Amino acid sequence: MPKKQLKNLLPTPEKILESRSLKFFAPHLKDARLWQFNRHSLNKAVYIGVLSAFFPLPGQMLLALIGALIFRANVPMALGLTWITNPLTTLPIFYAGYCIGAKILDVPMISLRLIGRMITDFSLWIIAGGANPFVTYKGVVSLGAFCLGLTLLAIVSSVICGLAFKAIWRYKTVVSWQKRPQNLAKKRKLDQ
Repeated sequence: MPKKQLKNLLPTPEKILESRSLKFFAPHLKDARLWQFNRHSLNKAVYIGVLSAFFPLPGQMLLALIGALIFRANVPMALGLTWITNPLTTLPIFYAGYCIGAKILDVPMISLRLIGRMITDFSLWIIAGGANPFVTYKGVVSLGAFCLGLTLLAIVSSVICGLAFKAIWRYKTVVSWQKRPQNLAKKRKLDQ
């Protein structure tokens, strides 16, 4: 795996510890295992980060941080992967989650525009004290379908990404191992 490229993309421990919102966790973040770039730590971080990204909380990064602390996963990778859901991807992900939940619970579908309006209203409710979207859309939208769909989507995506990461890491390791000079010499001897 290209460790140097991955390290350049992820935030440094110092940068993460500078955050005012993480001052509470600073004593727990001093464990060196939380910053290691090895296969096990990074793979656990992929599972945790992708799983946390699909929960519609303002505190997705906090959820990923707690998961990384509990399972001793790489903190920068877990926090970075929560950005799978960003302002560009939130709408399609939430719509797909609602569609999955609606199919399972057999409730009526809603439009993509309504999901967008709900996300906007939810953001305004949290930030500016707008109208409560849980009251506004109570009879129109099934919160159960939304939660079930997002949970299933999060679990399936987390498992797929974790397994893909493990496979890519193994492939890169085998390829780099085979390119080593001593291994090339052994292979030539075996071929003769």
